[in-house]
Amino acid sequence: MEKILKKWRKINTQARLNIPTKYFNIDKNTIDSIRKIKDSKKRLIESARVQYELFKDIHSDLTAWIAGYSSESIVRRKFGSSIRLREIFIKPQKLDNRITPSWMDIKRNIRIPKEIDEKLAEEIGIHIGDGNLYINTHKDGSKSYKYTISGNLTNEYNYHVEHINKLMNDLYNLRGIFSIRKDRNSIDSIYKSKAIVEFKNKILNLSIGPKVNIKIPKGIFKEKEFERKCISGIIDTDFNLTNSLAITGKLTSMFVVKDMCDILKRNKIPYICRREKNYGRFYIRQKGAIKIIEEWGLNNQKHTSKYLIWKEFKKFIPFTTTIERLAVLNGKLDIEDLERISKKRKPQ
Repeated sequence: MEKILKKWRKINTQARLNIPTKYFNIDKNTIDSIRKIKDSKKRLIESARVQYELFKDIHSDLTAWIAGYSSESIVRRKFGSSIRLREIFIKPQKLDNRITPSWMDIKRNIRIPKEIDEKLAEEIGIHIGDGNLYINTHKDGSKSYKYTISGNLTNEYNYHVEHINKLMNDLYNLRGIFSIRKDRNSIDSIYKSKAIVEFKNKILNLSIGPKVNIKIPKGIFKEKEFERKCISGIIDTDFNLTNSLAITGKLTSMFVVKDMCDILKRNKIPYICRREKNYGRFYIRQKGAIKIIEEWGLNNQKHTSKYLIWKEFKKFIPFTTTIERLAVLNGKLDIEDLERISKKRKPQ
């Protein structure tokens, strides 16, 4: 549905009543038949029905104008609130009583997982690695809710736009908004949803704001495959693949450090973990790294493209981007050209 412009509320009554046909192409005969209904409550319900059938959305101003009223205040007088009218047509999903979805969540049919599966386990790992939850309180007392996943624009654009976005849509029925800042070489995947933030915080116990004390949810430890997928999500977002084909990275939550150590140990993945005061640094040698990549499954092409180049050409070529490595793997760039690119970029 096209946005209701603020300037439309300031024009005269007749001009407002013409908006449904002029800007929303609603059939004039349909509007005339609705305006003939004597019961004003029924008239507004039929007006809302037309919007919902056409746009899968209901706006109070447009509801009033279709019904022949100049102001959306008629909706509040007859129904108590605009939400009560909307709920006649748009039914909220039954959720855990700790989650109170916003009207936008209901309207967009946001889904909330009922139990942990492999997809949610991976997404939790991504959250622990590069995700953050935010609740902002505004001057008028209202609150906004946001889940953001941050990444490197040069090397993780496809990972965000294709993989993470599909994963989030599969889990929550919500596609992201992407904030691209070339000056910082960053991409943020942004998901604005009260229900998702409350699910992650109140059900999964993932922290709002800083993640120094974040923990892997207990449900992850019910299945070995959930553990692996969660660790894969963490490695995809927060770790690197070295020129010796080892996986390295550090974590600031000592709770996650301990759990990751336990999971690697249970899966017989040799590793070194050096624990400092404020972080734990991991080093997983080539044999263990290959097992994680091939058997557990990484999805960030920043890592997998390096591995596939090594596997096909027996070479690790540093100072190259994900897009350049994929070009070689897709036959659009020669391996010799990739080596020349790397040589030019190598610090002197």
